[in-house]
Amino acid sequence: MRHCLLLALVCIVSFTNAFAQHKISGRVVNAETGEPLPYAKISIQEKPANLTNIDGSFSLNLKEPTAEVTFSYVGFSSRTIQLSAATEFIFIRLKPYAEILDAVVIDSDKNPANAIIRKAIARRDQNDPEKAVNSFSFKSYNKFLIDNENNRISLETDSTMLEVETIIETGAAFFSEKISEYRFEKGKDLKEMVLAMKNAGFKKPVYEILSLSVNPFSLYKKDYSIFETDYAGPLSEQAFRNYKFKILDTANTAKPAFVVYFEPKRQQAVAGLEGILYLDTSSFAIQKFKAQLLGAIKLETDQEYEYFEEENLWFPKKQVTRIRPGSGGKRISVFGGVISTGRLQSGGDIISTVLSGNKMESGLYLTSTTTNYEIQFNSEEKIENPSAQIEVAPEAFNPGEDFWQRHRQEDFTFADKNLEERVIDLVKEKNVERQIEIKNTISTGYYPVGFWDFDLGKFFKYNNYEGLRLGFGGKTNNRFSDKFNINGYAVYGIKDEVLKYGLGTKIALHKPSGTNLKFKYTSDIIEVGSFNYLQGVNEFSIIEPRFVNISFFYTDKTFSGGLTHRFTSRLNSELQISQSQISNIRDYAYIHEGQQFSDYKLSQATISFLWRPFARFLKTSTSNILIEKGYPKFTGQFSQAFAGFMKGNFSFSKVGLKIEHEIKRLDRSRTEFILEGNFALGDLPLTHAFHALPNNGNQPEILKRFSVAGHTSFETMYYNEFFSDRQAMLHVKHQFRPIELNRFMKPEVVLISRHAIGAFKHPENHANISFNTLDHVYSEAGLEVNNILAGFGLGTAYRYGGYNLPGFKQNFAFKFTFQLKI
Repeated sequence: MRHCLLLALVCIVSFTNAFAQHKISGRVVNAETGEPLPYAKISIQEKPANLTNIDGSFSLNLKEPTAEVTFSYVGFSSRTIQLSAATEFIFIRLKPYAEILDAVVIDSDKNPANAIIRKAIARRDQNDPEKAVNSFSFKSYNKFLIDNENNRISLETDSTMLEVETIIETGAAFFSEKISEYRFEKGKDLKEMVLAMKNAGFKKPVYEILSLSVNPFSLYKKDYSIFETDYAGPLSEQAFRNYKFKILDTANTAKPAFVVYFEPKRQQAVAGLEGILYLDTSSFAIQKFKAQLLGAIKLETDQEYEYFEEENLWFPKKQVTRIRPGSGGKRISVFGGVISTGRLQSGGDIISTVLSGNKMESGLYLTSTTTNYEIQFNSEEKIENPSAQIEVAPEAFNPGEDFWQRHRQEDFTFADKNLEERVIDLVKEKNVERQIEIKNTISTGYYPVGFWDFDLGKFFKYNNYEGLRLGFGGKTNNRFSDKFNINGYAVYGIKDEVLKYGLGTKIALHKPSGTNLKFKYTSDIIEVGSFNYLQGVNEFSIIEPRFVNISFFYTDKTFSGGLTHRFTSRLNSELQISQSQISNIRDYAYIHEGQQFSDYKLSQATISFLWRPFARFLKTSTSNILIEKGYPKFTGQFSQAFAGFMKGNFSFSKVGLKIEHEIKRLDRSRTEFILEGNFALGDLPLTHAFHALPNNGNQPEILKRFSVAGHTSFETMYYNEFFSDRQAMLHVKHQFRPIELNRFMKPEVVLISRHAIGAFKHPENHANISFNTLDHVYSEAGLEVNNILAGFGLGTAYRYGGYNLPGFKQNFAFKFTFQLKI
């Protein structure tokens, strides 16, 4: 018996050794310069060729004790060597020589690769599926995993990627599967319908993963987005400005292809990839694409296309994107965003997220695999609800195991099952869902405690009239009820010794369309001449720069009732009816029909809209989630006050329209335009007129006026200097690409130009106060250097044009700027 066991053990060991794989690592370099040779070909007898990485490194698994391996690279002498199982690392030096490949020279260009790329660019419309056919549809299977139990990588981001950040920071793994159906019609965006989705360990779906641009559909776009970062497309109009090209080989497959290597020219200025394109020798369409980024992380992406003979079209078939800890060196942009003073910046803004590792690890950290199948062309079926780019089917989170079995395009392996089970334990153990809830709530200005979300903006503020403004406020959350909430606040001014408060509720009538009934009562102070849009985007700001220096308020007691409704994903609306009791704090009176009014009632009806025709949204059965701001966007509002209705004293009409546009560039610079117009007609008291957001303290010395700059405020305009019943304002800001001094100091230089013009039809109707009107163009020019240290920067502005004042000091403003990363 003992001999049998011994014999069995010997057989097992012999069998294992026979099929053992020997790992051999190495690097291929230029023998004369020592520079790495990216994507050099490694051929092992009749097996498919391997390629080196962009740093010339490679890793081979040999089953045989010895193997004959050939290393080749265009323009270099090939080298064939015998490798044995005893080899662990080998350095391959290839000698360059002058070589012209007749097979790939197609015209007299000095660089034949450039000629090939020009032809590929010229034929983009014929090869791009979104241009070449009228419609298509396909299904897609995606597997997305994060496994960082042993491979920790730090991540800094903001509210745009908080769910991913939390998963990474807690050390929790992540496993998700998704099955989607895509439809495209010419002239419309590619629409995704999520048919099934699984997030291991999470009670609620992690919608953020759905919106990640991990595996972009096509390489024919101007920009190529991977993990929310745009890279210059190697077949864009700017291809030769951003990349250098070189022919590496010709692939002699059923449909021969040129193998063209591309390398970024302006990596410091424009984010670029480094990789190879397989371009069809007849149509110059993409057959395959492979790219890498090496530095603090290692990012790899591979995309394969499938040929459809009837349409003469190569269509994206499969893409795999991986992130692993790198060997150090340059930082790689992956996710991005920043919360700044007064507004939320996201998406492609100039604060990049960095994943960094100290050394190379063998295990995967993050991988996303997408496989497209059931591809069909020129279908007559129309796209429903095209304004939402991603829509989640109601049954997507409980499709049944049979559905997964039918549609999985990859085997659900033992490793997948093991990871899924570990994820379930980790998510529960580390309370990841609670951490995600806290971070997402904080990003909107609240902190959740049980069923109550505390309003972070109500705890502490300061202004010249109230002094310290202390209090608390917030709203109930879904733990209390998912059908309605109760919201309110109470604050107390130390200087004016007055309690202000508000109480309201929002009742959900129809969640899919965002139809809500709202009621609210407030007793508070409001700045004279301020104008707020009901449907302006809710923006969270730690600091409200202008609020500190405001001293001209009126008391307002208002009861309002309203209705919100979303007509489409891109068009939101709100209707409100209100009655307000106004009391002026200063000795101001409005003269109407020979009578002076310091206190009066206003009865108003207001309708407001927010239209974002170029934004991208994710639609579920209960929500409409913004996943990408699109520009331009439009905000509008109309108000009508009625005399005699609900005891209202005056009748007037007010209109406001704001257009915002932003141009973002691959060099990480951006230009922002904001054009706003306000118009009022009728019996308009000064409390409800317009100012142009002044932000200059009424002090003679420059340093005494020193404060924090706002986003759309006029930094040289003094408080209460101008009021209008009609005005137009233009703000232009151009931010140059950041100057990266180190990881923590990335100053951004911003040039600013602001202009305003307006009028006041009957200024004589306003007693006990004097002010100017904007009959001439008010102009100021500014310069900011933001993010010098810890989010702080400095800014200056100078007033010129029609309202230039005598002396330098009166026209000059010097400010802090502040941007906060969370």
